[in-house]
Amino acid sequence: MSEVYRTTCRAVFGLLLLCATPALANHVDTANATLTCNSYSLSVRASELVPGRDYQINYTINRDPSSGGPPIMGILPFTARTSTYETAVWGSFPILKGSVSFSGTATLADWNTIHIDMSPTTLTCEATPPPVCAGMSGNASNFNGTSLDSGQWIWFNANFTVTGIPSTGAVIDFQNSKIVGSGSGTTFTNSAPNARITFSPTAPCSTTTFDTMTNTWFTIVPMRQEDEIFLTGVAVPVPAGGLPGGMNVNWTGTFDTGGIPGISINWKWGAAVYSSTSDSSIGDDFNTLGIKPGHQTACRMNTSDHAGTPEGVNIDNQLWKGLVVGGARGGGGSNWTGSWSGTQSASPQCSQPTVPVGPKG
Repeated sequence: MSEVYRTTCRAVFGLLLLCATPALANHVDTANATLTCNSYSLSVRASELVPGRDYQINYTINRDPSSGGPPIMGILPFTARTSTYETAVWGSFPILKGSVSFSGTATLADWNTIHIDMSPTTLTCEATPPPVCAGMSGNASNFNGTSLDSGQWIWFNANFTVTGIPSTGAVIDFQNSKIVGSGSGTTFTNSAPNARITFSPTAPCSTTTFDTMTNTWFTIVPMRQEDEIFLTGVAVPVPAGGLPGGMNVNWTGTFDTGGIPGISINWKWGAAVYSSTSDSSIGDDFNTLGIKPGHQTACRMNTSDHAGTPEGVNIDNQLWKGLVVGGARGGGGSNWTGSWSGTQSASPQCSQPTVPVGPKG
């Protein structure tokens, strides 16, 4: 066998090996965590997934020195609906003391592991608990004159802007949220979903995920300017007998800035009506709606649609946006969130929590 022949064979064999090497699939792409002295918010994204397949993301957050506590470990099981998956999770732990550094990893089980981007990487924590900075806010506005029919549903959605967020980031909670018809006796919901919005210096764009276990929207937004940040939303079926037009509706809830003073919030809400389909019951998992988390910063949603727009599809592969009709605060067409109410301001006031005093020994 000549040397030329052997060289040619080796070259061809090498090309065959290259062609047979599969592209990386089923992998976790990004993981970002925002830390405080007693809590964390983690967002992760995986891609190249097989729809319908079960996966699991494992994460670990380490605190150094170890006196900061044992590693925080969690498991996020899910079934892929599409080739990509995003979620966010929040957790608390006993307040840290002194200077603590953070590191961690996120793993798509049986596939790959990446380092978590921490913000900040180091915290200096005081022994005393942070102040409580919270305040209730209400926002009332009228529906238009269109009556609503049984079988339709109303997409209530709220968004906000904020000032006073420190450069290291912050977390804002919206809780105890209720939507009632003022003077009509109609209660749309006494338990609209809670919301936790994390302002992360490391997030490249905004995401939102609904957690059915805690009835909470988890939204992560970057630090750059945004004129509409999704706050919370709920789909409410129109009751039997329908509803009249022109109702006055009041939405209330409590904002909590996680102990950070000087944060000011301006918020507003809309309500659009959607027709019934073979998937007329959305159920408790609002992730199927594919809600746009920000007007300008939403990840992979390069449209001019407002924050709170349902960008997803139903089980019949119909765009939710194609099912919008007139009513509530919307006129149908391309008004997928309903027209906005007036803007209400909220500036949570801070107070030092009461520290329980034990019996004298």
